[in-house]
Amino acid sequence: MDPWIVEISRGQRVESSSLGHGIVVNADGETILAFGDLKRETFPRSAAKWIQALELVLSGAADALCLSDEHLAIACASHNGEHEHVTLVNQWLTQLNLDVDDLECGITLPFTEPVRLKLSHDHVTATQLHHCCSGKHTGMLSVCQHVGWQTNGYTAYDHPLQARIREHMSLIFGIDANALDYASDGCSVPTYALPLDIMALGFAKLGAERFSDEFNEASRRLRNAQASAPFMVAGSDRLDTQLLEAGQGRLQVKMGAEGVYLGAIADRQIGFALKCEDGSLRGQEALVVELLRAIGEDDLVNRLPKASSQPVIETARGESVGQISVRRGR
Repeated sequence: MDPWIVEISRGQRVESSSLGHGIVVNADGETILAFGDLKRETFPRSAAKWIQALELVLSGAADALCLSDEHLAIACASHNGEHEHVTLVNQWLTQLNLDVDDLECGITLPFTEPVRLKLSHDHVTATQLHHCCSGKHTGMLSVCQHVGWQTNGYTAYDHPLQARIREHMSLIFGIDANALDYASDGCSVPTYALPLDIMALGFAKLGAERFSDEFNEASRRLRNAQASAPFMVAGSDRLDTQLLEAGQGRLQVKMGAEGVYLGAIADRQIGFALKCEDGSLRGQEALVVELLRAIGEDDLVNRLPKASSQPVIETARGESVGQISVRRGR
């Protein structure tokens, strides 16, 4: 099928463009919308955090620690490393009697430029707490501590926690996750290559609650937590937070690095997956907004800030000189 094209224009000319592949299916596997290469295999990266966090609830760790919606949301997050994010993760680690050096995510600067500039202005050195995945890693440490697994090396492919996550993936996607190609994500946790259509169907089934009562309750609890605490999922001026707010509890959505977006709309029992071929953030964000328009979610899109629903190219003086738009395939 023809891919969608993200076009970045300046004046009357298209200055840059990106190819987009995507699919929307219902929980019965029926295709609602498709464009580009539906079998395009890609690493879901952080878009899979809903699945990676399931064991936090299923193991009983979330209840044992009396975790709030904010905790569960940040366990599914690629957050900005803002004060609220760092404070919550630090408090959670203290509750576990662990410290920042127990996080195996490594150290990176915060996700967005304003937060990076604020750190520089405040003369604060970034730590593992500022890594966008620090909440996910604290959730993983919580599971290990609760179950009695070794906390050191919890990111390794053969650690019992990662094996358990593959069991969940096998159930959700209907495949043998142990046979998938894998590599280390930026935060050192394994990520697994899957076709877009398989990922979309798995997310549709998660949203439609097509599994056991216990499994459905865990996925619903995480989905509701992200809708309840969207700031913890991303933060200021981030599309994930804006989409969750605009979704008003209906939408589960998560970006991943290198141009991936996965999501589900529970009340319609549909799931979607897309890939921006060049891995650009602006490309993948334009694609997910256009995808939502294409499946009739105009009211949701209209609740987004105009900068996200109708992105423009501006000069340094704030003058609009172009736009980011999506040209749908035939």
